[in-house]
Amino acid sequence: MTNSSPLRRSQLLSSPDRGHVSSFLLDDRNTELTHRDALAAAQAEHDRVRETALRVFDLYNLKEERNRILEQERREQERLKAEAEIAAEEKRLQELRAKSIPRPPPPKPEPEPVKPVEKQAEEKKPAPVLPEAKDSEAPSRTQFKAQQPNASLQQPNGPFANLCQQAKSGPVGTVGQKQDQPQQSPAPDQNKPSPAMPSVAPTQRPEFASSVQPSQQKSSLDPLSDRYIQIHQALKQLRKDLATESKVAGSPLKGSVGFIRRELRVTIGQLTGDRGANVHVTSQIMALLRQSLDGQLPSPMVDGSQFVATPRQPSTEDVPNNGPTIPSLFVYSINIIAKGIIGQFINECKANPKAADPIGVFTAQVFSHKDFSWRGQSLMDILLAKFRVACPVLFGSRGNDKSDMGKQALGWKRDGPSSWVEEHKHHDIMAGLGTGFASISLRDFSKASKANPYPPTNYWKAFACIVNSPPNEISDTQLVVLRFMINGYEQRFLNFYGNAAVVALRLALVEFPKKAPANSSSAGSLRALGETLRSVGGLALA
Repeated sequence: MTNSSPLRRSQLLSSPDRGHVSSFLLDDRNTELTHRDALAAAQAEHDRVRETALRVFDLYNLKEERNRILEQERREQERLKAEAEIAAEEKRLQELRAKSIPRPPPPKPEPEPVKPVEKQAEEKKPAPVLPEAKDSEAPSRTQFKAQQPNASLQQPNGPFANLCQQAKSGPVGTVGQKQDQPQQSPAPDQNKPSPAMPSVAPTQRPEFASSVQPSQQKSSLDPLSDRYIQIHQALKQLRKDLATESKVAGSPLKGSVGFIRRELRVTIGQLTGDRGANVHVTSQIMALLRQSLDGQLPSPMVDGSQFVATPRQPSTEDVPNNGPTIPSLFVYSINIIAKGIIGQFINECKANPKAADPIGVFTAQVFSHKDFSWRGQSLMDILLAKFRVACPVLFGSRGNDKSDMGKQALGWKRDGPSSWVEEHKHHDIMAGLGTGFASISLRDFSKASKANPYPPTNYWKAFACIVNSPPNEISDTQLVVLRFMINGYEQRFLNFYGNAAVVALRLALVEFPKKAPANSSSAGSLRALGETLRSVGGLALA
């Protein structure tokens, strides 16, 4: 170092890049001034690095904010695109609905050959129509006390040779004159099914234009079966009309439809099998129904004839809702209640049949209330329309559980567009509905001041239409429904129909399973129920 030239030393000292190195070569490198200079240089470097880091951090934050904004923009674009597609689909659907294809005129019938006078007279006779079983044609309960306990069992092919025929002319047994009188109507023929009923349409619906078309399906064993399907379609149309009307600015339905739907669904979901637990639930539901009737929840009026199975004339008595129209929101509310009752039967009663009875009590309370009737009669047909679609075998529908058409006829639910629910799930649904049907149709109104909205004659008719199925048309669905119609309700059946019910149970639990396929487990369950009634209840059927 000491031998280096002055020029070399000056270059080392003046180099900006190696100043921190050259300072160690100076004699005053350990002085206070040198240390201060070094600290100042370190502080300056620290500040430079810190500023650089802050700039990088700010740049990173800006990039993240930009990415977030871009992501929001992308999502909004996707939302707008989806809404545009939905709007286009709705417009396309409306255009398709507005279109119609004219049907060609029916072909002219070929002239029939001339027949003998005797045959022409026979053909002119009207085809028999199955009327509702009338309680007034049943003998009183005291008549059964004079019979021998097993008198009917000695002639199993006598009074129950054809239960469907019995249902046509009135049941052999007692329903009780006081407890199950049929619904009274002003005219004597109002309770009779009319062949022209499918063509009944409202004379005027200024608020809603109905597009419900009469069903083209031929009538099944129950003459009202097709009419219930029409009521179900009318209820669907009413729901669509209300949904459309509720979206119109300034409509009285705006907010009401969604509110009452949510309230009723939540409240009906609270129905339980505990005795007395449904009092509060029933009060809440009746309060909501009254709000839809008294104008607290205003709605347009609709023709009531769309939602009943047989024509009704105005009542001569002072009854509520006696005009030709009723509030649409009230009908919609009854529809939601009926749908909830069906759902409770399916969910609560498939594993616990005893849970059906409190739900049946609630059903009777709502549908027997005079404030919730139309022209003096119950709106029970709305609930029956739900039953008709969910459990068709109760109304005489038959089919093959192995074919698609048969499953559709028997009320199987779909699991996707091309498959059906599993068999055990279908049987669970049918079990709950069979139990639920018994709970609403075997109610004792002998001590009630109200009229029974669904007398036990309807149980008899459904029972008869199942057990009189031909052997080649018996299905597991029928066997399951019949078993759960009986299980837990056999005593009520006996109380209403006496010895006639004994013969009916023998036919259902002993004879009917013999006609079923040999490998049917459901038929075995029916036979096992008969054995249980014999061993536990002492009811010897075989």
